[in-house]
Amino acid sequence: MSLKPQDRTCLADLIGRDAVISVVDEFYNQIQTHPTLAAPFSAVHDWPGHKEKIGDFWWVVLGGKPQAPYKYDPVGKHFAAGFNSNLLEDWKQLFKGALDSHLDQELANKWFSRVQMIGENLLSQNERLINEN
Repeated sequence: MSLKPQDRTCLADLIGRDAVISVVDEFYNQIQTHPTLAAPFSAVHDWPGHKEKIGDFWWVVLGGKPQAPYKYDPVGKHFAAGFNSNLLEDWKQLFKGALDSHLDQELANKWFSRVQMIGENLLSQNERLINEN
């Protein structure tokens, strides 16, 4: 007997909103002093607001219901910040550390698979934009 889609528990609910916010908070606290990531993220001037938006972004990516209407443009923002494959690798590793420090391994790995997918999409879209300009 398989579960119907409406009977499945989404990853966001398994992780919990508070844990999502904690991971995002730690990740962006570390970014601000990271040797390679601090510079591209220096464009952020409202860290509390940024963390709130990105917390909502991840909540929705993990299957949660949006808390507020917001249009996300991660491709445009990361392109403008000069992201490349080296920065993306640092970004993923820093995110993995934040996940591992807040979640059990199974949930951390499930979320990280989404991080990798989004990271690879950012990189391919970034390369597309470079080739267009």
